[in-house]
This record gives sequence, C-alpha cells and structure tokens, in this order.
Amino acid sequence: MKEGRGHSTYLRMNNLLNRSALRPPSLSSREATTQPPSLVHKLLYLFTWVVVVLALVAGVALLTSDVFFTILPHAPVSAAPLLLTGAAYLGFQVLLRPKPLDLFKALIVSSAFILWGVDQLFPLGRVATTLGDVVITLYVIELGWVMIDRLKQRNHIDKKH
Repeated sequence: MKEGRGHSTYLRMNNLLNRSALRPPSLSSREATTQPPSLVHKLLYLFTWVVVVLALVAGVALLTSDVFFTILPHAPVSAAPLLLTGAAYLGFQVLLRPKPLDLFKALIVSSAFILWGVDQLFPLGRVATTLGDVVITLYVIELGWVMIDRLKQRNHIDKKH
C-alpha cells in the first residue's frame, strides 16, 4: 500500500473518530451547547465545590489542630480532609464523564482517600492495619499505573524522533 493512500485513510478514520456524535458528552461539550445544564448537573457542581472547600478548610484545621485546638480528638480531624477529598473527587469524576479506564483509575484514588479517612477513625488493631495496607496498595497501583502510562508515552515519542 502506498504511504499517501494510507495517510488519507488515517485522516478519514481520525475525522470519523473525532465527530462529537460518537463521543459521550463531557463537561466541555456541554458548555459548548446551547442547552442549559440540568438541575442534577448544577447540584453536583455545587456539591463538588462545597466539598472541595470543606476539604481545604479541614486540611487547615488539621494542620492547626495540634497547636490551637488541643481539646479536639485527632482521629476525626485527620479523617475529615481525607473523606471530603475522596467524596469531592467522586463528584468531580461524574461531572467530567471520563472514559471508563480513566474513571476506574479515579475510583482507585477516591477509594484510597475514603478508606484512609475511615482508617483514621479505627482504633489501633488488626482491622486498622489491614485497611491501611489496602490503602497503601491502592496508592501503589495508581502511581505505578501513572508511571507506566507516562513511560509508554515517552517511549512512543522517542520512537517518532
């Protein structure tokens, strides 16, 4: 097959795949349409913003709790930013509508944050240790996956040059 002919086939296939009708609507494509966002979308957007702000406030409270708020028990103060961040990231993913594989990766991270927050609330013992090990494993899987993807991308770029 001639290279020019293969290239034109590639361009036609690429144009076909890039048509918006074949892709699920995302946040950016929803903004581009004339339809106003649904009530559910607006509520989820608001939920995500509120939970992100609460997570940031909880993080600041965590950093200052040992100095200024010594009467508060540490477990809930350390669990709050983790639980809130995990919940906010889930809401964020629903808004983004990522591809299934990207959603799966995001669920790993969200689950790790939520489970880490739950782990903060458990007393020391076998259950807390096991839950902590699950959290570590989830983070290792996610970060390993990210690095492997980046290495593959880098290898692909290097092969082009």
